[in-house]
Amino acid sequence: MLLILSRDVPTTIGIHYGKWKGLVSNMRAIEYGTPCGNDALTVRFGIEQGVFDALGLDLSMRTIFGGPEIAAALDSGEVPVGSLGSTSAIPAMAAGKQFRIVASGCRQQAHIFLGVNKSIADYDALRGKRIGVLSIGSCPSWIVQRMLIRHGLDSQRDVILVPLLKDYPRIIEFMADGRIDACLATEPNLSIGEDRGVLNTWAAAYEEPYLPRLQWIVRVANSQFLAREPEVVANVLHGCRLAAHHAAHNVDDFARFVARYYGASEMAARHAVDRELPRYQLDCQLDMPGLQNSVDMLHELGGIARAMKAREFTDLQFQADLATKDNDANNPC
Repeated sequence: MLLILSRDVPTTIGIHYGKWKGLVSNMRAIEYGTPCGNDALTVRFGIEQGVFDALGLDLSMRTIFGGPEIAAALDSGEVPVGSLGSTSAIPAMAAGKQFRIVASGCRQQAHIFLGVNKSIADYDALRGKRIGVLSIGSCPSWIVQRMLIRHGLDSQRDVILVPLLKDYPRIIEFMADGRIDACLATEPNLSIGEDRGVLNTWAAAYEEPYLPRLQWIVRVANSQFLAREPEVVANVLHGCRLAAHHAAHNVDDFARFVARYYGASEMAARHAVDRELPRYQLDCQLDMPGLQNSVDMLHELGGIARAMKAREFTDLQFQADLATKDNDANNPC
């Protein structure tokens, strides 16, 4: 039996989520899938802080490296819920994969950055260089096309895209020893690389010259699981929302968690959090026009074969309920 807490949860338990650890009986074990260890940092923080325990959820994280790879696991039900970039999710669903977008992740905009070895001076000097990405078909491999085009570079001819997959957590190490010359990556990798003197951050994908307004990270659920256990999906989303607000209201604790998780300095972790947090979507609310822009961009780049509508990829049954839970958003938690 799941314990679904009411909208006044934060005023009831304040910041003391941890007191629920081990106290809720009949915990529901469930895995939350991501395509790399950088994703869903607020969810990871929420697990450590006991947010999901308070909801009766024994939530654990499962990393399956690569966009197409995590999409296959979501399709099969190997992981029932999770998050990934819309530019990986949409082609998978267009090809028949059985999962649906149910909410936004915190990184609603394209929180992905181009980091370049400090010895490289300009975009023209990137010709022939190796750019590390998560995988071919993952979000970076699509987004880098749009970013490089703006500077007269073709990602197929002018640079070498290097899929890192399970080596993605070592992306700064690969930058430091010269195995790659640049990377398209998420925080806190960029701040860690800057802190260690390895790279300069040249651009953010969400900046106006590169991408339209996108709905990037999406929370998704396997279609059969969604039909069979919608109340569990709703509870997971409620926990994701509480965890995001908990991180936003306890920034020092969140930054220290990020530093521990990555083995980074607290200064680098705090820089990463400060860079991203003002743009976080804390309430799981989907940006449907932004999602349509993601669909249109993928059609333009050849990621999907025909023009499609964003609503074809979504199940919006939880959005209205999330929007009404204002009380827990407006109280520190």
